[in-house]
Amino acid sequence: MMRIFWTNFHCPDPSVTVVITENENILAVGNDTLLTEKSSFDQVRDLEGAFLTPGFWDSHIHLLDYGRSFRRLRFDPQQNLDAILGQVRQRAQEEAPATWVLGGGWNRSALQAAPDRLLLDEVAPRHPVLLMSWDYHTAWLNTRAAEQLNLDPRQVQGDRDGHGRWTGILREGLAFWAQESAMAQDDSHLEEDLARGMMEAAHVGLTGVTTIENAQGLRMLETAPHLLRAGVFLRDVHAASLLDLGVRGGFGNPYLRILGIKWFLDGALGSGTAWMKQSYSDDPENFGMAPQAGQDLIAPARELSRQGLLLAVHAIGDRAVHQASLVLSQSQEVRTDGMRSRIEHGQLIDDEDLAIIQRSPIALSMQPVHLLVDRPIAEVKWGANRSRWAFRFRDAWDANIPLIFGSDAPVANPNPALGLWAAVHRGMPGDPPWHAEQALTPTEAIWAYTRAAAVVDGRPSGLLREGYWADFTLWREDPRAALIHRDFHGLSVVGTVVGGRRIW
Repeated sequence: MMRIFWTNFHCPDPSVTVVITENENILAVGNDTLLTEKSSFDQVRDLEGAFLTPGFWDSHIHLLDYGRSFRRLRFDPQQNLDAILGQVRQRAQEEAPATWVLGGGWNRSALQAAPDRLLLDEVAPRHPVLLMSWDYHTAWLNTRAAEQLNLDPRQVQGDRDGHGRWTGILREGLAFWAQESAMAQDDSHLEEDLARGMMEAAHVGLTGVTTIENAQGLRMLETAPHLLRAGVFLRDVHAASLLDLGVRGGFGNPYLRILGIKWFLDGALGSGTAWMKQSYSDDPENFGMAPQAGQDLIAPARELSRQGLLLAVHAIGDRAVHQASLVLSQSQEVRTDGMRSRIEHGQLIDDEDLAIIQRSPIALSMQPVHLLVDRPIAEVKWGANRSRWAFRFRDAWDANIPLIFGSDAPVANPNPALGLWAAVHRGMPGDPPWHAEQALTPTEAIWAYTRAAAVVDGRPSGLLREGYWADFTLWREDPRAALIHRDFHGLSVVGTVVGGRRIW
């Protein structure tokens, strides 16, 4: 078989100047003396001085939905109401009447006014409009959209104003249902959407993702070209099917593996639906939402674990994290392959629950990029005292809890440069750090995107070592140095290699 000799690069180990790959794996790692082994059948790839790291992995993404987002309106969480309404008006003018206008990314704290369906009616009276919030847990509909979805404004369970009139806002389960129903009206571009999502991910240096999908998304990944690698968590409605089929966590091939099932234990911070031990500081009657409160979760979790299926448990508020840590600590067995169920997000964790997680075979799957938007929201909704327990990267690392990073795209930008910056500097470039005591070092943050993610998923990757997958992220310069010198523009990806193939 043809071997590829990768040369003219820098990497974390300065003694390594040549990497040889064959059959999608790393065959050898060493210095220039390896070049003497090259035959006329082999190829040389000159990386032109790039800095080579193990391939970065996004441990929480919605890949198909991320690809779909490029056909929708995309709002910046800092945009005000007028800017958003202007974009909706423009899109409505471009589309034929009755065509859905879909979008996402609005942030209630930045709107400077309450969202209302009548506002959308004014700018798009002939189009059904559905806009998901920044955290994708709240949907904002106009009247035409409600009609299309057969929602009766007099009876629908949604936000109402002081006169009892429905404002067009749906939360959590109803919001998810409305979004999926609207998207189902036009699924003719799904192959293009998935390809777009993969390519956009590759452009920011991602060689693989752990994605949350439904059965449709899994089928599409199965038939998609081998560009990125993907591990899949299916929604909980598919749990019985996996159990009946005897599917074990890790089933699949190096490009597509089924990992397990996704559960929701609460909502989100921005929507005020994260499940809290104490009420919200700005809403004393609100403790958030708990869609599975009162249910016995330990028995089904044990059943999934016995079959080798992992759980990804969505828990943002401290009460949800407490519930997740108890369920997982009492249901998960230590696996010889290192794979672990994980708490997704874990944005607010107190000392009691951090200790439970520490002594249990549980990983923390966190999204540093969320800190950049949620920082001011947490100060308002959780208050300064509780917010010191938010995004506890350092405490989790020091407790030897497996810590893996992702983005939750399309909720947030999947560019790992942003995630690295947030994990190390706890704020946007130029901002003072938010609870700097929870910051990681550059090396630690990179580990959470590379080797830690591989161990938790049970993949032979994340290291530049013989026998590991030949997945590399190529940087313009050493990302560790760029982070140390606070040079955000230095965190620039120039190439992505998956299975020994340069895909970008």
